[in-house]
Amino acid sequence: MANPRHRCLRGYTIDPGFSTRLDTMSINESIYKIKWEDLQPGPIGEYIEVIDYDPVNYCFYEPVHLDAKAVLATNGLTPSEGNAQFHQQFVYAVIMQTIENFENALGRKIIWRSVTNWKNGVPQERYVRKLRVYPHAMMDSNAFYTSEKVALLFGYFQAANKIEGANFPGGAVFTCLSPDIVAHETTHAILDSMYPRYMENTNPDVPAFHEAFADIVALLQRFANTQLLEHQIQQTRGRLDEYSIMGELATQFGQALETGRGALRSAIGEYDLKSGKWKKIEPNPAAYQSTLEAHDRGAILVATVFESFMRLYNFRVQDLLRIATQGSGILPQGSIHPDLVKRLAAEASEIASHLLSICIRALDYCPPFDITFGDYLRALITADTELCPDDNNGYRVALIDSFRAWGIFPGSVKTLSVYSLRWPPPDPLQLKKKGQEAMNLVMNHIKNDIRTMSQETDRDRIAGFYKNVQQKLHQVLVQPEKEAPPAWRASKLTKKDWDEFLAIIGIVKYSKPYTVKYKNDEETDDKQKNQFVFTANPKLEVHNVKHAFRLGREDRQQEQVVISLTQTHRVEKGKYRGFKFRSGCTMVVNMLHNKMVVEHIIDKGFKVKANKADPRLEKQADYQLGNGASLTMALSSYDQPGKSLALNFQNLHAH
Repeated sequence: MANPRHRCLRGYTIDPGFSTRLDTMSINESIYKIKWEDLQPGPIGEYIEVIDYDPVNYCFYEPVHLDAKAVLATNGLTPSEGNAQFHQQFVYAVIMQTIENFENALGRKIIWRSVTNWKNGVPQERYVRKLRVYPHAMMDSNAFYTSEKVALLFGYFQAANKIEGANFPGGAVFTCLSPDIVAHETTHAILDSMYPRYMENTNPDVPAFHEAFADIVALLQRFANTQLLEHQIQQTRGRLDEYSIMGELATQFGQALETGRGALRSAIGEYDLKSGKWKKIEPNPAAYQSTLEAHDRGAILVATVFESFMRLYNFRVQDLLRIATQGSGILPQGSIHPDLVKRLAAEASEIASHLLSICIRALDYCPPFDITFGDYLRALITADTELCPDDNNGYRVALIDSFRAWGIFPGSVKTLSVYSLRWPPPDPLQLKKKGQEAMNLVMNHIKNDIRTMSQETDRDRIAGFYKNVQQKLHQVLVQPEKEAPPAWRASKLTKKDWDEFLAIIGIVKYSKPYTVKYKNDEETDDKQKNQFVFTANPKLEVHNVKHAFRLGREDRQQEQVVISLTQTHRVEKGKYRGFKFRSGCTMVVNMLHNKMVVEHIIDKGFKVKANKADPRLEKQADYQLGNGASLTMALSSYDQPGKSLALNFQNLHAH
């Protein structure tokens, strides 16, 4: 007998505290439908491994066995704050729901990031099959993802000794019971598996993007819950831009803190500590230029995406409101009709689902490092254009309008039209005939491996294919004349032709140390002091070669390969020793009629010019080396202030 398609597990819709309020008790228990997989006690499945060790109480809690008959017969354990086994069940359900949303949007299976171990001074990558999850990892008002362990750690803490919201004064609050927090941390893990260089804080948008994107996923996921959505539309009479649960994240967690801040974060409003009242957030185009703290800056991007949602929702429900009000569009006082509630909820759910897919798919159109909000806008527009050329429903216009309202503009475009914002295809004039020939040789070198990989369904084998293709691509990029097929020699490509092709994909070569002047605020008579001397022959890495097969909003099928290349330029001597600068690109390749056609090169190259620094290099140096106030704001986000400047979510979330 075949296994069922889904496993049904009970869990909280919002936070546990909402089950003790009369107005929300009926909607705070949901059934999470998770793709079926055989599980070991833990739960331990294909993607995650729940390990419930509590270091405060020096104990392992008995692992839940979700395949036990008694558990299966009742759709899982009853939601309970006091049952550790339910905590294990709940984190599993929310994590797997989040993974499924990503896989549906990306068109491929999630593979966790590898861990690098050092043996005798030689780095060795170790494939990590399962994400480890610790529901009671610490007694702290914190939860975080750690890339070193490839694990999620959830804390628990004592609520403030005061009456605030639905909290019990001084009672226990478990971060693993907030679906928003669990989805947020899972998103960090997935984003790190796709772009490990996003852990390097190279500009103020990088930590902010990590936080914002994780919040966006958590926020939009909740709109899939029909019962909750209809309840909130009934409460707000269809006005989702007013105060509602739908626009808040981690309400119980925020209320349990000493500050009494209300929800941890909100996409549409904020809690005024002085007046004790909630007020709506209005788009502020100046905020992006002046806000540097990671969560506050990230909140701007969250508000921007939610503003897009609201513009689409208000546009799409106009006809329903006109029908319901005999043309006036103004609802009378009192409760709105249940049938109207269902129709409004259906529109809101569909918009949120499409917007979530666009936001996730856009990751494949982002640069592999040094992400900015402007880059993400271009990625959003490109991702949606690829799968829905006509945009009859206005998603792209809504996104552009919202980013403009919040003052977020890409630096490399002249207009805010869809045509300008969409990443362009490779320029034929720039690529020229020889460059195109070089690109075709590289793509043909890995084409058969990509085809084989695309037919694989086992995650372990997929991870092995990824690694093999990465190594093969790396060899041909570094030593093409040795590693490429005979067609390479027949092409008669010169070294100059090859170097021109590499420059187009963001890779530069210099066989001698390369010097760049750096003009900072420090006055010095030593001409050798204020300069970067980059080591010769910078290292090239192939981070990702991943296959994607997905379906768009207009039932358009698309088969692509996403390749991420990074080149590392290091300063090995002098005042700025240890400073690193990246160049490279994300290449999006279309598998068209058994050919590999490069559709987009999302380039973050190193503009090598004699005695003139790359503008991006100077901005990164100013930010990381402390030329200005930005570093002071950013230090709390870093693992080790100074040379490495790597994100540490434990520190970041503590702030």
